[in-house]
Amino acid sequence: MVNQFLCFDTESAQGRYKGEFQEELIEISIMNADKQELFYHRFKPARLTRWSTSIHHITPSMVAQEPRFSELSGEVQDIFNRSKYIIGFSLIDDFKAIGKAGITNVDRHRRVELRHLYWYCIGRHNDTSFYSGPGLSACAEELGVEIDSSAVHTAHGDTLVTLNLFFALMKLFSEQEGLGSELPGSDTPEFVNLIELALKRINDAKYEYDRKMAAGFIHVVKHEDGGYRFVPSLSETREQGDAVFTLPVNARRRAAYELEKTFSRKRILNTKNFRLTKTDFETIGKYANEFDNQEQMYQRLLGMQRSMTGVKI
Repeated sequence: MVNQFLCFDTESAQGRYKGEFQEELIEISIMNADKQELFYHRFKPARLTRWSTSIHHITPSMVAQEPRFSELSGEVQDIFNRSKYIIGFSLIDDFKAIGKAGITNVDRHRRVELRHLYWYCIGRHNDTSFYSGPGLSACAEELGVEIDSSAVHTAHGDTLVTLNLFFALMKLFSEQEGLGSELPGSDTPEFVNLIELALKRINDAKYEYDRKMAAGFIHVVKHEDGGYRFVPSLSETREQGDAVFTLPVNARRRAAYELEKTFSRKRILNTKNFRLTKTDFETIGKYANEFDNQEQMYQRLLGMQRSMTGVKI
């Protein structure tokens, strides 16, 4: 049986084995778009014998007689192989969990992450960051999705809530697109088209959000210890009033990285400060860049570039 859409949730045991932190899959639930549970099982970890139970409440004694995941991994792998779309609230941790357990080729699936769909339909209108926001239970409550409190943080319970939230959000998305509140049947071409439209809308909106959040200013600030610093900022002004030059840019972190790299030979040893001349300021004034959707990469590069001086960031 082919199930184009899968929704799954995992619970993991986290603890130490021979002095090293380990994380092992101990529960998984997989459902299709019709809310049929295609697979559910708990597993005995291969290494861990003790772990924290504060979130999922699954104790070692509860899985002592269960099989290892490796004994049933082929069945799980086959279910994933026969699907195209994977639905989840935030899939990164669940993908890591099944990846560590040996499930492969999940990167080929189309991902429908509900935290992104929630952001597109609701969060962005309230100035919520794309990269942070309410969790599964809060989103479900906001949209009137019923939650069984006794099943929270169980793989089965969270998968069912996720599916119900998925349909609630897709209904809202359809209404916002002017397509009505009646959703096409699951696994129909019309439903697939609606999903693809939602993914496109999210992708386009995220690009515009990232572009807006990347833009800003580079302040050249004179430092009390001597020299100048390049300070990226969203604000055109600094409360300290210490900017001697301000340059608008389309990608502020990239600008700070590239300007520091340009003047690397003028860095004052073991500082983030640069000796700049009048000619250097003319060069800075001519600098410009374009948004390239890599702002987070430049943030990391900027940190690495500064750490090479021995300065704590």
